[in-house]
Amino acid sequence: KLIIEVDGKIHQIPENEESDEVRTKWLESKEFKVIRFKNEEVLSDPEKVLSEILKVLLFGEDLGGTSRILLATVKGDVHDIGKNIVGVVLGCNNYEVVDLGVMVSADKILQTAIDNKVDVIGLSGLITPSLDEMVYVAMEMERRGFKIPLLIGGATTSRVHTAVKIAPNYSSPVVHVLDASRSVPVVSNLINPDNKIQSDYIQSIKVEYEKVRIDHSKKRAAKNFVSLSQARQNRFISDWNKIQIKKPEMLGVSVLKNYSLSALRKYIDWTPFFMTWELKGKYPAIFDSDKYGREVGGLFEIRKEIV
Repeated sequence: KLIIEVDGKIHQIPENEESDEVRTKWLESKEFKVIRFKNEEVLSDPEKVLSEILKVLLFGEDLGGTSRILLATVKGDVHDIGKNIVGVVLGCNNYEVVDLGVMVSADKILQTAIDNKVDVIGLSGLITPSLDEMVYVAMEMERRGFKIPLLIGGATTSRVHTAVKIAPNYSSPVVHVLDASRSVPVVSNLINPDNKIQSDYIQSIKVEYEKVRIDHSKKRAAKNFVSLSQARQNRFISDWNKIQIKKPEMLGVSVLKNYSLSALRKYIDWTPFFMTWELKGKYPAIFDSDKYGREVGGLFEIRKEIV
């Protein structure tokens, strides 16, 4: 049980500090963990604050502490928030993390991996060109005879792209990691001292990715593409002289003051609202879902009290 407190300047007054300390001790006696931050800390360095919170939340059992993981955002990409979170999660689970930062070339990644004798390389990227750079890094790892696992992560990456474009270029394990929470189980399986657990996991990834490649190939083969000349013949042709465009009843900006939300409620599409709760389906058809119908109904009743 964790309590996170963010204190304003009033908490820095001596009598308030004393009161906070007494309250913290009482909470800890009730088996709560209390961590405190000042407003200035949250505003000036939110990443550090997040790191401290994650250390408390995610510090788990000892996984050996000797394995070394190299993390890098590939060349051409400056995004690193996700990578940094992965680094914190791995560090909290006793892995040694070598973080090369952003805009890192393939040569630097691989040479650092050799110099530091790392056990796993993790590549991160957010923009689309990063995907091609990851393919290049995988090809270089194969060319230079690397045998260590390669992890792929980032907003633009996917299991399909990893299986279809990256994995075929590297004969050792290549695994797509969906988010930071998955990094520890993936790494622990890939470098597990129990050879059977390790080999079974690697084999399961190979089988899974082969199926992904086959399915992807079938989808591409099923598409019937027309020639460029045919596509141009099918283009939309407009004739504005034959179209009667009605003039709107009102032009310009209309301001509706004191308009009741109850009048607007029936026009709201609640699909994104339900998706936030991981209830997948289109509104209002989702009410008839065998899987989610009951939960959706209850959530919708709560929503009525809010809007």
